[in-house]
Amino acid sequence: MEEKNETPEVEETKEESTDVEETKEETTDWEAKAKELEGINRRLKTKLDKSKEKPKTEKSKKTKETNEEFGLLEKSYLRSADIVDEDEVELVKKLMDETGKSVDNLIDTKYFKSELEDLRTTKANEKATSGVKGGRGSSKATDTPEHWIAKGVPPTKEQVPDRKTRVKIARAMMANASTGGKKFYND
Repeated sequence: MEEKNETPEVEETKEESTDVEETKEETTDWEAKAKELEGINRRLKTKLDKSKEKPKTEKSKKTKETNEEFGLLEKSYLRSADIVDEDEVELVKKLMDETGKSVDNLIDTKYFKSELEDLRTTKANEKATSGVKGGRGSSKATDTPEHWIAKGVPPTKEQVPDRKTRVKIARAMMANASTGGKKFYND
């Protein structure tokens, strides 16, 4: 029995010696892990610094995301709501950013409807008045060649102050005189 007792003691000594060797190996592992953790710590600090800067650019990113998200679905929804002009679509995007509502909720609001109506009225007024030319508005009956042909006397400078109109009347009177006042040859 004594032999059995000696053997386990020897084994225990061997185990203790292996524990010492393992602790030596573990210290080198701890140093490597410490260096690795320092690197991780630096990376996390830079990520933290970048995340602190994000609130400033987050709004611009949100605007970009809103514009990027404004895709085919939203465009088709706007077309079905009869909003196709570029400035009307820009109004929708602007109001989406201001209110934070989605397209379908925004279109149903009274505020959007009134803004859209104002925009359309302004565009219609600009279109209606864009072709109007300024100038003198003289629509007198005495400025027509027919009046002076019927009278039989050419106008004076005081009667028709516009030179171009006087020339037009004089030419019409000469053309009438050459035909004898007749429109057709067999009158």
